[in-house]
Amino acid sequence: MNTLFDKIWDSHVVTMIEEGPTQLYIDRLYCHEVTSPQAFASMRRRGLKPFRPERIYCMPDHNTPTHDQDKPIEDPVSKNQV
Repeated sequence: MNTLFDKIWDSHVVTMIEEGPTQLYIDRLYCHEVTSPQAFASMRRRGLKPFRPERIYCMPDHNTPTHDQDKPIEDPVSKNQV
């Protein structure tokens, strides 16, 4: 029986290279607040646009508070990134 991982992997295989990596179709992109802004800024400087921006999902991950979640983020850098 295939696992959920196996099913997702198998449905995205483009080419299986003998003795090499499997090429996968990437149908969505997940971003977080720490390094994604720099990546998008670099693309803008190079005149590039994201492919299928409607398939990009961004979520705060590293700078969200684990305590006092009902209060604003105090650190200005973290607050700006989120």
